[in-house]
Amino acid sequence: SPEELVERYGVDSLRCYILFIGPPAEDADWQDSGVGGVHRFLSRLWIAARDAGETTSAGDEPAGDGELLRKAHWAIDKVTRDMQSNFAFNTAIAAVMELTNEIYRQRDSAPAGDVRFAVATAGSLIFPFAPHLGAEVFEQMTGRRVWEEPWPEADAALLARDEIQLVVQVNGKLVDRLRAPAAASQEELE
Repeated sequence: SPEELVERYGVDSLRCYILFIGPPAEDADWQDSGVGGVHRFLSRLWIAARDAGETTSAGDEPAGDGELLRKAHWAIDKVTRDMQSNFAFNTAIAAVMELTNEIYRQRDSAPAGDVRFAVATAGSLIFPFAPHLGAEVFEQMTGRRVWEEPWPEADAALLARDEIQLVVQVNGKLVDRLRAPAAASQEELE
């Protein structure tokens, strides 16, 4: 019975963990401690929302094309593709975890509008998996109800990069990571 886990961690944590442990078509190895890990992630998102403040005021809009905005739009794109193409809920949730980690890394250096946008985005993206927390986070950031809003769309301009990271491997072992122009041809990369 899941009652004990629901009482300890909440229904959002349990639901999110069930969807996170692996692709729906494959078997998964259940671990009660995993629910605690997902609960910690959801708690971090809640704390980020609390620290970011109440609903957006005028002049508190995203500031352009900073790294945190790029990460938020990357997460929108990743979650959307994962949910549409192959119901890869585990990797969709992992993308929201990555966005939450980036929020914590940049919350003191990024503009407040960027942080608030990223937190609201994380709330809307986690909503299908953890609806109670997702709705609360989104409403705290925007003053609107997430279920009345359209699904977020990634800004293609923020997804484009001038440079890419090229991973160099020899016999399957990582040797180096190099920066390369995104427009480079295969011959130039080699």
